[in-house]
Amino acid sequence: MSNSALMDDEALELLLENLFFKKNTELMSYSDSFESRMRDRFITFVKEIREAGTSEENNQILRNTKIVVKKKSRRAMDLVNVQAFLDRIELRSTDAEARTAVIKILKEEKNFKQVEENAEDGLITVKLPKMDLEKRFELADFIESKFKNYQKNVMMVKNQSMQQIRAGLQNEFIFGPDAAKATKEIEKIIDHYIKTAKLIFFVKHKDVLKNQFKLSDEDDVILARKMSTVAHVLD
Repeated sequence: MSNSALMDDEALELLLENLFFKKNTELMSYSDSFESRMRDRFITFVKEIREAGTSEENNQILRNTKIVVKKKSRRAMDLVNVQAFLDRIELRSTDAEARTAVIKILKEEKNFKQVEENAEDGLITVKLPKMDLEKRFELADFIESKFKNYQKNVMMVKNQSMQQIRAGLQNEFIFGPDAAKATKEIEKIIDHYIKTAKLIFFVKHKDVLKNQFKLSDEDDVILARKMSTVAHVLD
């Protein structure tokens, strides 16, 4: 039942559904194939950004832990969902007895000092020590490298698709007007996914750098006004 920042692919796709490229009309086969590949790479990018800075140790904090619920020994992770963030760990369970047992373990065995329970929401929150500024900048650089790699991947797939279109023209599988249409569609798809990925990158960067987060490029400043439209992806 453990549900960490390492969300499974199906759940992540559902979370991202509204951010995928919307096809107003049927795409050409070349651009439709390109969009599918872009979608896969976008999902991978988001997964990497979500995981950046979340310790696997924190995600697995209850691994192999047993608790007694209704006088029976149970695996804690069968009853409690765990999600690690930069500044906290959230544990959720609808079972009050399980929460009580887990809180005891967190305090007495895991030695966490700040453990709070919201019984109404079935939530336990463990506050983590703050990262120092140096570690924040290191993490910010790591996140930026992920975005730059994503951009490179997009351009690589674009080049492959352009080669396919050129080969199609040479072999008369596709003709000039259709090739031009497919190329235009591919450019629109790239624009959508690069901008959406950049917004997600901005949200994560700001979360890490706090008041050190700054944008100097005018286009980035304008784009950043839409950060709230993607913030839920990193919740």
